[in-house]
Parts: sequence; structure tokens; C-alpha cells
Amino acid sequence: MKIEQLYERAIKPLPVEERLQLARLILDGISAEDVVNFSDEWNEDDLRELTAAAWSRANTQGPADQ
Repeated sequence: MKIEQLYERAIKPLPVEERLQLARLILDGISAEDVVNFSDEWNEDDLRELTAAAWSRANTQGPADQ
């Protein structure tokens, strides 16, 4: 069963108060660690973004001794 089907069959028919209570239970069950990656390690995308930002800044500011 797809989540949309579950919602249509089991959740949508519930009274608003019960749907709000269910939403609160679901949201309370999700921690920040579940949503945000707190890794201290750099991956390839991180390194590419850092390199691009460094080059962009260097190109706009010029040499440091000027």
C-alpha cells in the first residue's frame, strides 16, 4: 500500500482533532539527527562546494596583499 492510499483510507476520514494528534505524534517521533546530517566527515560534494566557493572568492577579491 502506498502512503497516499494509506492516507486516503485511514487518515483522511479521521476527525480533524485526531489527525492533528497523529501529526503531533509523527513529528515528535522525528529527531533532528533523523533530518540533518551532523557528520564531521567531508564527502566529495562538500569538497567540490568548498573549492568552488574558494575560487569564486579569490576571483572577486584578488590577491590578499593588495
